[in-house]
Formats: sequence, C-alpha cells, structure tokens
Amino acid sequence: MEKLNKLFEQKYGAIRGSQTKLANDLGINHSTVACWISGRNKPSPDLIKKMAKLFKVSVVEIQEVFGVDGKEFSRSMRAIPLTDKNTISLPILADVPAGLPDFSEADVETFWDIPRWVFPGADFVVKCNGDSLEPKLHQGDYCVIRKTTEPLNGRAMVVKTERGICMKVIKKLPDGSIQLCSTNPKYKPFMPEELTIVGLIIGHWRRDDKENWNGLTEEK
Repeated sequence: MEKLNKLFEQKYGAIRGSQTKLANDLGINHSTVACWISGRNKPSPDLIKKMAKLFKVSVVEIQEVFGVDGKEFSRSMRAIPLTDKNTISLPILADVPAGLPDFSEADVETFWDIPRWVFPGADFVVKCNGDSLEPKLHQGDYCVIRKTTEPLNGRAMVVKTERGICMKVIKKLPDGSIQLCSTNPKYKPFMPEELTIVGLIIGHWRRDDKENWNGLTEEK
C-alpha cells in the first residue's frame, strides 16, 4: 500500500488517521476502507471514481492501488472466501438498510469471519430492528441471513412490506395468501399489501456484556 500511503500524505498531510478521513470524505464506514486495505474487498466503480477526484489522480491509478483490473468489480456484498477455504467473511450491515434485498458498501458496518460449516449458505448479518420476535430474538441481536425469495411457512424471515422492513414469521393461509406473524403477543398478525421476501433467519447471537462493549475500535 505504498502508493496509497503517498496519496494519503499528499491529501491529508500524514498517514495516521487517514483511513478514517477517507471514509468520512466518501461517506462510508471506516471498516469498509479497512477491508479494502486488507484485501478482503474492493471498492466499487463509483467509489473508485470518487477517490480519483478526491486525490486528483486517474481512475486507473486508484484501480492499481487496490488491485482492481478495471474488468472485475465487487458489485454485491455476498460472502467472500478468505485464504482459508473453510472460512467465510460475512458483511454485517449497519442496522437494516432501506435498500434490502440489495445493499451497498455504505451499508456495511464490518465483516465477521466464521468457519463455513457454522452457517452454511449464509449471505449477510443484520441487527434485529424490533421486538416482534421476542422472546427468541431481542432488539440488537445479530441475525444471520440466507438470501431467498421463497416464503417458508412457519419460519422467521426478513421481509419488506409497504410498512418497511421487518422480521416476521411466515404463515401461509389455505387460500394461498401470506400472513405475517409475531411471536411477541403485543403484535397482531397482518396481511401485507406488498411483500418481498429478503431472506431466512438461519441463526443469531447476542452480547451479554453490552455495558462493557464500546463497539468497533476506531483507528488511532
């Protein structure tokens, strides 16, 4: 990353803290820039163009900095294999972006490296954004999602309706219509007018010591 460090020095006057400054200038999360530098992911064409203007260099130079050949770009945030063939890197989304089932680099909070066998077929991770699936899932829990467009009867899924994005249990009625249900008794089932199935919740986890956890460590 010698070329990138030179660009950092020219733009920001120093290398230290430059990743955070670049992320701020691009309007993305700092962890996204960190993933580019580690080689876990590559910037999209749009962000490459923005960096070219920001650093006042050509698009080709930015492509060379991040090892992009101009033909292959990361257009989605699906699971990316690491060097270890038995490990995958899942993007953890910052809350639940409005663009689901599609999302961009700006929606990615960080990445989670796990053994492939733990959650086979997993595509991404989101934080539970409500309490409709309590007591099993609580707001703030991390939910592992496998993308699918098929409504699975009796399964907890991430869905997009005219009301927004939520996590509900699918119930197929005899007439073929779909009802969205909660396990929390304070919410009544409802029939969505518009429904897009985003994915199946295949697992989840939570931290029990949140009072001692300050989230991601910022670059110093």
